[in-house]
Amino acid sequence: MRYGVYVRERLGQLLFVSGVLATVEIFLLTVRASLGIGIYTAFCFYGVYFLITWQEYRRKRIYFQNITESLSGLDKKYLLPEMLGYPGNQEERLLKEIFQELGKSMADHVSCYKNAEKEYKEYIELWIHEVKTPIAAGKLIVENHRTEGGAELLEELEKIESYTEQALFYARSSHVEKDYLIRSVNLKELVTQAVKRNKRALIAKHASVEMEGLETAVYSDEKWLAFMLNQILSNSVKYSDKESLKLCFTGDEGREQITLAIRDNGRGIKSSDLDRVFEKGFTGSLGRQSGQATGLGLYLCDKLCRRLGHGMEIRSTEGEGCEVRLIFPRGSYADVR
Repeated sequence: MRYGVYVRERLGQLLFVSGVLATVEIFLLTVRASLGIGIYTAFCFYGVYFLITWQEYRRKRIYFQNITESLSGLDKKYLLPEMLGYPGNQEERLLKEIFQELGKSMADHVSCYKNAEKEYKEYIELWIHEVKTPIAAGKLIVENHRTEGGAELLEELEKIESYTEQALFYARSSHVEKDYLIRSVNLKELVTQAVKRNKRALIAKHASVEMEGLETAVYSDEKWLAFMLNQILSNSVKYSDKESLKLCFTGDEGREQITLAIRDNGRGIKSSDLDRVFEKGFTGSLGRQSGQATGLGLYLCDKLCRRLGHGMEIRSTEGEGCEVRLIFPRGSYADVR
């Protein structure tokens, strides 16, 4: 805010002062005062006016500069009213009260939406747990009554189970810190479990699985890590167009980190899509062609990795396959944010 702009915004005050001055000058003319007295009077009027406005301008400029600096230094900007300090006059006191009222109103709205979100999340989790029972019962019935088309029905039930699990992890992904247990996890055991869980889909794709360097342990949450491996395997199966799917799990121990690489020989990812695969809802050209992608699998994996203090990278060449790398910090517990 410049002083010239400040004065122009108070043009009405200046016109009023000029009107009073004109009245005084006319009075001085009627009493035949000298020209010097008239000039001196005008100088005093305007001098006092501009001195007062300058002091007021300077005070307000310092006040608003302090507000701006406090705001830029705050991570939680809604705490600004608490940083303003004790107001120096009535105008500053009213402004602080307005800020506090706005903050309270916003906090009430946020609290209302948080409660609604919490209720919805609890409902989703309850619904998913309830729907798991008929899914498990359906799988058991199909396995105990072998009929024509039973294998296809079992595969579809497993897809439904996978999607319900994805929905459950999505609902919990924003609050990993409330549902995690960081401990030492053996990579080979975890990869073996993931392969067994997807055995029907892998058999249908005539898949061959290779494991190398997995006799190592990483610090992670076993449940969340198993979910991520399942999502990666599901993508490998889903986007395989070869007669025989090849999967290779490789562990690599570095000085500061341990890396688990999962490679396949599928269709790969277009270079134009590679930078966006972790975006929520992004399905890419292959996903749009198949119509089966949700755009949530890799988004959730990346989000969970960041929450657990892990890293995740994807390397791919279209038509040659894809490599997903999970990176675990070496040593003590990961820094869960």
